[in-house]
Amino acid sequence: METLTDGQVITLFDQLVSEGVIVYGPHTKHLVDAENYPIEFRICPALMKKPHTVGASNPTFNHTSKWGPGSDMFIPDLRLIICQINSTHDLALNLFCVDRPQLLMVTSDSYRRQHEPLDARDFAAMLHVLRRLEGWYFIFNCGEKGGCSRVHKHVQGLRGPPHAFEKLVQTSDGREEVPFKFFLKRFEKGFKAMEVAELLSAYNDMLARCKETLEVGDGELCPHNLVLWDDSIVVIPRRAGMWNGASANTGGMMGSVWVPEVAEVDKWLQLGPANVLRELGTPS
Repeated sequence: METLTDGQVITLFDQLVSEGVIVYGPHTKHLVDAENYPIEFRICPALMKKPHTVGASNPTFNHTSKWGPGSDMFIPDLRLIICQINSTHDLALNLFCVDRPQLLMVTSDSYRRQHEPLDARDFAAMLHVLRRLEGWYFIFNCGEKGGCSRVHKHVQGLRGPPHAFEKLVQTSDGREEVPFKFFLKRFEKGFKAMEVAELLSAYNDMLARCKETLEVGDGELCPHNLVLWDDSIVVIPRRAGMWNGASANTGGMMGSVWVPEVAEVDKWLQLGPANVLRELGTPS
């Protein structure tokens, strides 16, 4: 991992796409203004092959290996794994991609679960990657209401910036408004210099605020989304993973909604994109 470069990741990605290991296809974009909140819909038919809900099966991959005895995540080819980080996580290429490329980081312990909050090991692994690959960000979909489709604990890496990140920054500064509530903190030291404990402390503080917002008691699950980008952490409390047929994960709440067909875009437009974001999160 010490010498890993973007070029190496892309070369491996292109090879596995050419061999049909990674599901990746062309997409079209549809841009929408949701009450002054920018949203892009990416319509990618290849996503039809991806399981979109917890427990959903996929005949194409059901016969392939999983990421350990407790995992529900497919690993049809071990070349997807780029490296192990800190003996706690595997860094890999995502099996289902819209971007070129996308990263996936799963816990080595296949019994860790997606509804669990992030811990110091998770943040240490993410910082390890962010300090070595420029221009990437991580997202975490905590629980089904947070938009996850697999229960083996994992985070995803994407090329930045998140589509609506600047709108959140402007809202945090009091210059703009967005349809849903979120918490944002920027670290002056930056991800390259800060300690894991500082990032974990900020996350736990935001998680406590999420619990207050959602009226969640101690010991209860607290569905939320997390973004690490540009030396900043964003946490979004979530009330639902789907509302009247429209769904979103962290990426969707950040303004980039990936769907397999136009009908799902039509559903969002019928409901009103800002209304969907308010119902999936909490109204601002």
